[in-house]
Amino acid sequence: MKKYVTVILDDNIKKPLDYLIPKTLIDKIVPGMRVEVPIKNSKRKATVLKIKYETDIKNVKEINKIISQKKISKDLFSLSLWMSKYYICSLSKIFKSIFPTSIRKEIKPKFKIFLTLNKSKKESLKLSSSLISKNPIQYEILNLFLKTKKGFFLNELLKLTNLSRSPINSLIKKKILKAKKVNYNEDLLILNSKYFPTKPKILTKEQENAFKKIKKNIEEEIFEIHLLFGITGSGKTEIYLQAIQKVLDIGKTVIMLIPEISLTPQTIERLKSRFSEKIAIMHSKRSQGERYDAWNNIINKKIKIVVGARSAIFSPIKNLGLIIVDEEHDLSYKQSEDTPSYNGRNVAIMRAKFANCPIILGSATPSLESFYNAQKKNYILSLLSERPNKAKLPKVEIVDMRKECKTQKGFTHFSQKLLDSIKERIKKGEQTILFLNRRGYHTFIFCPKCSNSLKCPHCDISLIFHKKENYLSCHCCGYKTKPKKFCDICKKEHYKYKGFGTEHVEISLKNIFPSIRTIRIDKDTTSKKNSHEVLFKEFNTAKADVLIGTQMIVKGLHFPSVTLVGILNTDGALNIPNFRSSEIVFQLITQVAGRAGREDFEGEVIIQTFMPDNEIIKLASKQDYLNFYKYEIQNRKLFSYPPFTKMVKIIFSSKEEIFAKKTSEIFRKELIKKLPSNIKIYPSVPSYKNKLKDKYIFYFIIIGKNILPISEAIFSLKNTFVLPKSLHMFIDVNPIL
Repeated sequence: MKKYVTVILDDNIKKPLDYLIPKTLIDKIVPGMRVEVPIKNSKRKATVLKIKYETDIKNVKEINKIISQKKISKDLFSLSLWMSKYYICSLSKIFKSIFPTSIRKEIKPKFKIFLTLNKSKKESLKLSSSLISKNPIQYEILNLFLKTKKGFFLNELLKLTNLSRSPINSLIKKKILKAKKVNYNEDLLILNSKYFPTKPKILTKEQENAFKKIKKNIEEEIFEIHLLFGITGSGKTEIYLQAIQKVLDIGKTVIMLIPEISLTPQTIERLKSRFSEKIAIMHSKRSQGERYDAWNNIINKKIKIVVGARSAIFSPIKNLGLIIVDEEHDLSYKQSEDTPSYNGRNVAIMRAKFANCPIILGSATPSLESFYNAQKKNYILSLLSERPNKAKLPKVEIVDMRKECKTQKGFTHFSQKLLDSIKERIKKGEQTILFLNRRGYHTFIFCPKCSNSLKCPHCDISLIFHKKENYLSCHCCGYKTKPKKFCDICKKEHYKYKGFGTEHVEISLKNIFPSIRTIRIDKDTTSKKNSHEVLFKEFNTAKADVLIGTQMIVKGLHFPSVTLVGILNTDGALNIPNFRSSEIVFQLITQVAGRAGREDFEGEVIIQTFMPDNEIIKLASKQDYLNFYKYEIQNRKLFSYPPFTKMVKIIFSSKEEIFAKKTSEIFRKELIKKLPSNIKIYPSVPSYKNKLKDKYIFYFIIIGKNILPISEAIFSLKNTFVLPKSLHMFIDVNPIL
């Protein structure tokens, strides 16, 4: 009997295609497998969707071959089908997330050669003395190895010595040196790092209660969602580690999601210190070759623990026993710039459901959706209300910057209270964190005469001045230009530079304390690979008194010597026209405040604000999540916002403003005809950033109790509505902003 296969191509054609399975492969092909198929005169790679016994296609072609015998797991395959329906996008787009570019294009890792001594130091010293007269060049090389503890990468050694490979090859042939192939990622995370073994800690009563519930589900292989709601520094990580150990003990595997690349080194350190198993690291800063290597190691069952940002949830790991989503509330889990517009936390929940394993969502400031689900008993809630060893939460003080500016007779970055506290920490040898969620030097440039402001020519946003590099930059599209003195319109009037970012704060602080040692962590200082790890290590080893940074520094990081946190300004975020703005500000303040006093020293937090009476700031200063939740959930219910409804945002962008506007209005009118009457659809409006990357943006929002009727209506219209090539439509399911 003939068998056919339905496949999804990697590119170009989005709809499924049917092919005949050759007799030689009839019992070998299964859904989720990678195959090569003919398209006209070319060969294309595809993923097998299903096997069937009939097809409507005449003269159906045979598939060419199986690319790999390895297939994605059933739970990952089921997840793909669910994502296509829920996030209203084609399976070809979903499979692009499941199979990274490195796998689809077979981009293999580039290896480096790492050289070490092949003999003991005693033997090497003897050989060294015999080489002085016989071969001085080899003697010189061997001497370098005797002076280092680790070894050298071949390319680094060649640069250092300015020699050819010949004498090095001779030493390898003589078995004096040993050459090993390693990929770049192992460079820093393995070869240059030492991990001191740690033992499981004795859990507090609250930790023990939480762990018991998770452990029970792991042993019974039952899907449950655990919301681990613990104040900052309450020991959530120790519960993760003990849960992972339980999973490994029964021969199963783990995926752990973290929101930011900056957290990777510290997370890896904790895992490596506790477990001997090989760990796969998945995030955007890894090269295509490294991703290829990691993906293959996972699918070949060489990996039991996968750690990474949101896309790590698509790793092809099998026999899943647990998924952990640390800092589950974090906005970084949301994909808002590409299709599918998934939330890593929600996708992780569905993968755990398909894999029939428990999932832990951990946070000191849970998303309102997650805490609402816990209140409704959809999630199992575990509360950690105390820090281990009776460690106290930091003291928090709100400083009114209106009064401060009057006292200091003009605008200032730092209140006197904050300056005195920084000075005190320097004397004691303790450390300080200063948080400001804006990078650059000046953030607004305008003409005082005609009010003309300098904006990006490609985006509807202000240019930011960066003093060190001396350029104006757009933080959206990356446009750069030289600073201007005179107004483009007035011609004679000088531009005024106002507003401040992290670069300005760092320079101002050094003007006040000339000998102060600072480290700045923002997008400008962490563009290079592994720069997060290097900077955090420097700060952790007391090479700086003050760490200045954006939201990169607020998430789950542990600095034992930090006893002071200064929050310079979060007022602006409260004025963003978005229903989540209060939640975002509360989370940021609470999370950054939690970096202070995490060990034996008492912590202090100073919140500087021009809105000291704001309810959100007051609640965040007390880390009072429960009252914040009560306050905010009432507003959400009143306006029918999530978690009481589901929301879909449909965005249209085009270089022609009128074209984007008209198309959005036409699509909206057609969609109304297909939507049930109980679903609300708002008018089409321009985005608050109306122009981004030379494209004008219009959108409308749909709100309903359930996502299914909304997704079905949009899918139906998408199949018949012809979008011009010059216009892009993006469907954002459950948008963040």
